[in-house]
Amino acid sequence: MKISNRKGRWLRWQRGQALAEYWVTIPAGIILMLAAAGIVQFITNGLTQTVEGLEYTGDVECAMQGTADEKAGPLFTDLNGHTFEVVMDVYDEETNTTQVAYKVTSGGEHDISNWVLGLPPGVAKHIVWTSEPYLDHTTTPDPNSGLYGIKFETGFGGGGEDDAVQPEEKPGKKKSAAPLALTGYSFRQDMDSRLIIIHLAGYFEWDITDLGVKAGTDVFLGTITAPARQVDPPKKGDC
Repeated sequence: MKISNRKGRWLRWQRGQALAEYWVTIPAGIILMLAAAGIVQFITNGLTQTVEGLEYTGDVECAMQGTADEKAGPLFTDLNGHTFEVVMDVYDEETNTTQVAYKVTSGGEHDISNWVLGLPPGVAKHIVWTSEPYLDHTTTPDPNSGLYGIKFETGFGGGGEDDAVQPEEKPGKKKSAAPLALTGYSFRQDMDSRLIIIHLAGYFEWDITDLGVKAGTDVFLGTITAPARQVDPPKKGDC
């Protein structure tokens, strides 16, 4: 029993000495662990608040939508060397009007004599004016292409009948109060490439539509995006 007591005291003395030796290092380790945990928690909370704020305001979603092309159908079409490209789609809230522009380039073997954009009747009836005269084929097909829409007959190459056409007002329609300004562009600068402007009353959703061009005796058909239907304009704050 005496031997056992001595042994027990010796073991307790050893443990006490070890605790005394390492006691100084324990608080430092705890402090480091607590500090690391605090830093991690601070970063986690900051990221959580940032994500929650973006989800609430919709900033990330709006930014992503702003970079995406929301129009259905191609913005650019090549019909045997003749190209058509959407270069402008601007809605004016104050006048509730939309200005659309197509850049048309005659680059095929024969110059473009006329072309048809397949606007539906529900869109064509909202045309306020266009930069070039057009024929309404929304209810009767164009005899050349067989397409329905609006037909532009001002030819390309050699200047045509009027190579500096001013916006023409349709009978019974009022001209937009918002003048069109195309800085640095002249209808005379390139006889084989020019802008065709369509000024519409209202706001429109876009969709794929028919496109046809007649050059010489050839007719080429394709598709492009265009105003397809009038809808309510987006509310302020919407993406």
